[in-house]
Amino acid sequence: MKEERFNKIFNAFILAGMSVCVVLATIFKMDSGSDGRILLLVSAVGALAGVASTVLAANGSIWNFLFGLIDVCFYSIILFKNGQPAQLCLHLLYILPMEFIGFFKWRRVGLRENNTIKARRLPAKYWINVSMLFLVVFLVSSGISYNMLKLAGAGIVPVKVLLDAIITTGNIVAFVLMAGAYAEQWYLWVVVNIGSILLWGLTPILSPGSEYAVIPLIKYIFYMINSVNGIRIWYKLSKAE
Repeated sequence: MKEERFNKIFNAFILAGMSVCVVLATIFKMDSGSDGRILLLVSAVGALAGVASTVLAANGSIWNFLFGLIDVCFYSIILFKNGQPAQLCLHLLYILPMEFIGFFKWRRVGLRENNTIKARRLPAKYWINVSMLFLVVFLVSSGISYNMLKLAGAGIVPVKVLLDAIITTGNIVAFVLMAGAYAEQWYLWVVVNIGSILLWGLTPILSPGSEYAVIPLIKYIFYMINSVNGIRIWYKLSKAE
């Protein structure tokens, strides 16, 4: 099977599969209260925009930033409701502006005629810098998450604080690499997606009545599948350069 045909089939599977799952989950959970219904719809719209963004990103399309912007706005509402302060701050103060920064950085790095990025490989000497950045950001985000929950008077659940910090750190470092059009970003997106699947899978257990959690859980399962494909595509794109 030719590369282009495989990518089209894979992208269609991700988009169609995600859409079907989100619609069915939303309908199934619509027996929640009025607040629950609103959050389900918000979560569903954000999830669909998010999966479109990540599919476009995996294929190196600059238009991923447009759908990513929509996803950030809707997902922030869910993070606020679920009491995840580190990730909420991350999305509003970092990822939101990075959607604009990434767009213009990609234009500077260079685009092909079909608006796909000219991908790069991260030089070996920069791996130490990336590792140190990850460690520092992880320690800071762990402290922020713990103290914000403590100040809010919310119950401190260690596993939730840990996962929140890992996801926050992975997002920050991955977006730095993504803005620079480095293929290695996809390893960090795998870490982010695994952490997010665990976090949203535990949410109904830790917070009974969190019906909306099923949508982010489905979203990150599809993100995980797509991120593995992203590794494959971006390494081919970087070799082409």
